[in-house]
Amino acid sequence: MPPNAVRWRSLLAQLLQWAGALSFACGVIFFFAFNWQSLERMSKFALIEAALLISLVSFIWLYYRSASKRLVDSAQSLFGATLANAALLVVSLLVGGLLALVGQTYQTGADPWQLFAIWALAILPFAWVAGFDGLWLLLVGLVNLSLGLYVDTTSYWLDEQQWLFIFAVINLTLYYGFVFLGSTSKRWHAPLVQYSTSLAAMACFTLLVCWMIFEPSDAKPLLVGVWAGYIVHLLFGFWWFRYKRLQVYPLALGGFSLITVGAALLTELLFHDTDPIGGFLFIGLYIILASTGLSSVLRRLHRQFSVDLMQNVCASEGLHHE
Repeated sequence: MPPNAVRWRSLLAQLLQWAGALSFACGVIFFFAFNWQSLERMSKFALIEAALLISLVSFIWLYYRSASKRLVDSAQSLFGATLANAALLVVSLLVGGLLALVGQTYQTGADPWQLFAIWALAILPFAWVAGFDGLWLLLVGLVNLSLGLYVDTTSYWLDEQQWLFIFAVINLTLYYGFVFLGSTSKRWHAPLVQYSTSLAAMACFTLLVCWMIFEPSDAKPLLVGVWAGYIVHLLFGFWWFRYKRLQVYPLALGGFSLITVGAALLTELLFHDTDPIGGFLFIGLYIILASTGLSSVLRRLHRQFSVDLMQNVCASEGLHHE
């Protein structure tokens, strides 16, 4: 349905409130970075803790105000992109600034990955209370960042392919966790997290499979695990999002990943004994035809899913009026 004036005003209001919240949090952090030499130690802690306390009090006040309105209007929800959760997002960002301030002031000697891991652990209760995909996305990003920094410092006991497989499994677990939990409770409804984790998991799987096509791993369990996990994920995702949940985005990720893996297989097979010019031409035609065919199928599925969604909405509204 096309948006009306009320929906446009709601969208602009939400964009402005989230831009203001992010600007305030980033402004506080940049203020310390710019005036680091001019501020005393106690002044730094007093300012950031005051900003943290103000944001936390604002969240509590806005949250209970929304809760009182919810008793009057049952359509109101305490989860999602609410004004109270905007204040909680500021609190979560300032917690990271406070942890960084402690590390820089007292020179704790901790590795960088520990800062982001503790930050993620500290804001986990905030994300659970808010049930907002922006906070969940911040938490998931911190988890991936801390793991990536940990790999840089302790990469001696696992090789790059094994770490890439771990990244794929972690993001895939987070993705399906939010998919299934989000269908049961609004607290776990986080579309942004689903989009980002599915993209990260499929990118890791695709890169790892293509890597193993050109340079097969000596570790047979890893080789079998990667191919088995990739195929099982594609088959399950196709069945679930084609016949159960009706979503085009996961189908698009799986389809274009298959095209990429197919191009890698053709490259490995053709460039051993044949003319490179003819091989490039054949692979280029394959990519063009496969992408065009997949795009056509996805457009048809999108129209079909849209019709089914409108029918379900009309049916639910009819039951509600009755």
